[in-house]
This record gives sequence, structure tokens and C-alpha cells, in this order.
Amino acid sequence: MEWITTRPIAHRGLHQGTAVPENSLAAFEAAIAAQHPIELDVQLLADGHLAVFHDRDLKRLTGLKGRIADQTLTSLNQFHLYNTEQTIPSLAETLSYIAGQVPVLIEIKNEKKVGPPEQALIKTLAGYRGEFAVQSFNPRSLQWFKRQAPEIIRGQLASKPQKFLRSHLLLTWASQPHFIAYNVKALPTLSTTLARRRFNRPLLAWTVRSQADYEKATQHADNYIFDRFCSHSQSD
Repeated sequence: MEWITTRPIAHRGLHQGTAVPENSLAAFEAAIAAQHPIELDVQLLADGHLAVFHDRDLKRLTGLKGRIADQTLTSLNQFHLYNTEQTIPSLAETLSYIAGQVPVLIEIKNEKKVGPPEQALIKTLAGYRGEFAVQSFNPRSLQWFKRQAPEIIRGQLASKPQKFLRSHLLLTWASQPHFIAYNVKALPTLSTTLARRRFNRPLLAWTVRSQADYEKATQHADNYIFDRFCSHSQSD
């Protein structure tokens, strides 16, 4: 998992406003060209497949009403991101496109029943030869991976404000993550400092969007997840 600590990770790909939409194949292409690992979000569709999409609702990114959870692999192609030619990709399509050219950090968006999205992810990753890791805000989701697929590198996402136990990383006994990913705006915290220094868990800062964020991330974390913001996001 050397890349987790050494290579700045492009948040939802190397996207750029409405011209290069987030979590699109175009954003992933730009990240690959810059040799940045890619962070992306996955959500379970109604037919059991996984879509690469952040929001629960389709409105912000597609302009259309509806929930991503109600869609199927077939219906994804009708939703264009920010009125571009880019449509919502499936995870299988995305992995085929990236094809191991850069590592992939997969965030599982799951605050409901643990099991179906995680199982779908393992099924989709079967045979994938590139480097990857998973992360989630839900400790129970990571606990599922610990039990069912302990070989997969997993990271605990956290922030403030969140529920007390999560924001203070007090449920890591369940998830037993290989790394922590914490909101850069809240750093440093006692819990992240302890996790990093006493328990030797690498710390990622998210999401770096300014020079001030960058300076805080490089001071208090081992690596960072970033949106385009300055020369650092282009050259690191």
C-alpha cells in the first residue's frame, strides 16, 4: 500500500467544473495522464450492479429527478453529467477503462444494510489486476470486509461534525482499518494523532482544495486527496 502514503490522490478523478465532470471517464483519463491515483464513489443500483456516482439524488449532476439507487446498468447511459457527452459509468466499465494504469481508492457509499454493496464490490473487483483500496464512513462496512475479504486494504473515513463515536474514531475496533482518511479542515485531532503515531495507521487528509488545505495536509497527514487548486495538484 505504498501509494496510499506517497502519491496524492485525485478526488473523483481530475475533474474541472462542468467541463470535465467528477466521477466521469474524462476525469479519470485526466488523472491517468497526470499519473495520479484515483478516488471514486460507488453506489448500489437496483439490479445489483455498482455505479460510480457520489450523490444519492441525480439532480445536481444530471439535472434530472430521481435516485441513483433506483437506476440499473442499462438506464445509466441516459444520464449525462453536466450536459456533456459523459454519462454515469458503472464500476465495471471504470475498472476496465483504468486497467491498472494508476491505483484506485474506492469509497463505498453505504449507510444502510451492510452486505449487498460490499458483495457487489468484491464480485466486480474479481480478476482486477490493478492496485486498489476501499474506504467508507461506515465502520460496519469495513468490518464486513475485515471478515469476508481481509486481504483488501481498507480505510476509515471520518470527519467533524459526525456522531461522536465516528468522529473520534472510537469504532475502529470494528473496522480495524489499514489507514485513516480525515477531513483536512478538522486536522489535527487527538484521535488522528494517536492513530498515526501510536498505532502506526497512515493518515490521509481530504479534500484539499486550497493552498491552506495543502499546507495543513502536508503538516499533519501522510498524504492527501485533492481537487484541482494550484500547481501542487498538477505536479505532486
